[in-house]
Amino acid sequence: MPPFHVLEAQRAELIKGHPGWRVWFVPNALDGSVTWCAQREPTIHAYSSEDLDKDMGLADAELAAEAGG
Repeated sequence: MPPFHVLEAQRAELIKGHPGWRVWFVPNALDGSVTWCAQREPTIHAYSSEDLDKDMGLADAELAAEAGG
């Protein structure tokens, strides 16, 4: 596994190149590998499951539009 300062530098570059994403890594102590993770921001909160369903659909449509064009 690379040193943490190298991993943090790689993480910083990912964040810089991909605004709106939360990026983190998970070191594996057993084999020395690193798993990289990302989550699109912002996190969606809603007052009901119906509202959350609608908001998630809108976010999915936005992501699909960005990926398609």
